[in-house]
Amino acid sequence: MWYVISAAQLEQYLEEGRWIYLVDLRDWDSFMRGHIPGAVNIPDEELWNRVGELPRDQLIVLYCYRGPRSMLAARQLARCGYQAADVYGGIEAYRGRIEW
Repeated sequence: MWYVISAAQLEQYLEEGRWIYLVDLRDWDSFMRGHIPGAVNIPDEELWNRVGELPRDQLIVLYCYRGPRSMLAARQLARCGYQAADVYGGIEAYRGRIEW
């Protein structure tokens, strides 16, 4: 199953210490310029080569720049048996909630 969460919901998950695996699908340079604390960088084009790194016992929360790539990835991961969520609006929606 996959679903969509808001940036506010993600922030709440992080504040509560929920057991999630946060994945930034953007390229390495974008990740290094700023990312959500605790995120692991797995660029979109590498996701299926690195899918074995993803835990099956945690909610995988994915984000990209604005959301479409992470939504597609969340749907595909769910089809493979993962619990997955997409951050609606990507890091752009989250940017106003953190300081870079």
